[in-house]
Amino acid sequence: MMSILQDFANGLIMSLFSIILVFIILYLLTLSVSLLKKTKEVPKESIKQSNHSLKIEDITDPDMMVAALVASIDYQESTKKDVRLVSIKEISK
Repeated sequence: MMSILQDFANGLIMSLFSIILVFIILYLLTLSVSLLKKTKEVPKESIKQSNHSLKIEDITDPDMMVAALVASIDYQESTKKDVRLVSIKEISK
C-alpha cells in the first residue's frame, strides 16, 4: 500500500513540475514576441504625399498620363460606377 501511494506522489510531483515548466517556457516565448513587436514598429505614413494637386492639363510626361489612366480604370472597376478624374496627387518616396 505504501508503494502505491509513493508512486502516486512521485507521479504527481513530476506532472506538476512538467506543467510548471511548460508554462514558464510559454511565458518566455510571449515575452520575447512582445519585445520583438515593440522594437519592430513600422512608421504608419511611409509614403509622402505632396501638398499640391496636379490638374489633367499639367501632365506632360507620358508615364504620368498612363499612371493616371490606369488608376482611374482601376477605381472604376472596383466601384462599378462612372468615374471622373478631377485632380491628381503626386506620391514620392
